[in-house]
Amino acid sequence: MCLVTQDEPLYLPRAVDLLVQARGRDIVALVLLRPVIHNIRQWERLKQHIAVLGPADFLRLGLRVGRARLLDLARHLVPLHEAVSVRQVAERARIPVYQPADINAPEFRLVLATTIRPDVIVSLAASQVFRQPLLRLPPLGCLNVHSAPLPRYRGVWPSFWVLANGETETAVTVHYMTERLDAGAILVQKPVPIRPDDTVHSLTQRTKAAGVEALLEALQLLETHTARPLPQDHAQATVCRFPTPADAARLRSRGRRFF
Repeated sequence: MCLVTQDEPLYLPRAVDLLVQARGRDIVALVLLRPVIHNIRQWERLKQHIAVLGPADFLRLGLRVGRARLLDLARHLVPLHEAVSVRQVAERARIPVYQPADINAPEFRLVLATTIRPDVIVSLAASQVFRQPLLRLPPLGCLNVHSAPLPRYRGVWPSFWVLANGETETAVTVHYMTERLDAGAILVQKPVPIRPDDTVHSLTQRTKAAGVEALLEALQLLETHTARPLPQDHAQATVCRFPTPADAARLRSRGRRFF
């Protein structure tokens, strides 16, 4: 297995750690991509997040990110008992880490084909769309873990949107990847109840952990040749975008919070 993820400090280190604990011996490489926010100019990104989160929650977010980054910098000086970065988890498990600028680049596909040679590629919040040459490379295909009940809530930040829309249940979905975002056939879908006290933060934490459980189930299906992929009904699809301040106000009007 080749795991493709991004350098996000709040939710992915713990999710990757759970996967490594369960199947670390099967992970032959970890591909660490830059977060999608790096494709946006820094000032525009800051303004976007401040407008949606508000100053108080933006400060809370910054403090959490800052703490994780500082602990990651200190990991070579003091022993850490928590997962604070994806790279730290990989280093601890002695998993090779690759950081291509473009995962679809021919030169990196060559590395995948000749050096890494995975049976399956798994995306856990990968920040780049996979193109056909890459999708065709692993014998067992490319899988994505999405924190929503596909085909509903495709796209970004589904944990925000299910709370803003007043849902009482969400789900995690493991599906085959296609060039169309979150649109491939479903291997495993597991419901996740939404609690009365859930915040966007807490629900994101729980769906990331549930997503790893669903992925382990999907890998078992592939290994035992018992997978029965279910095509998505695209007519039922909804697509999530980054929320606006009005969307955040609707979230709060339901008594929900970011943190």
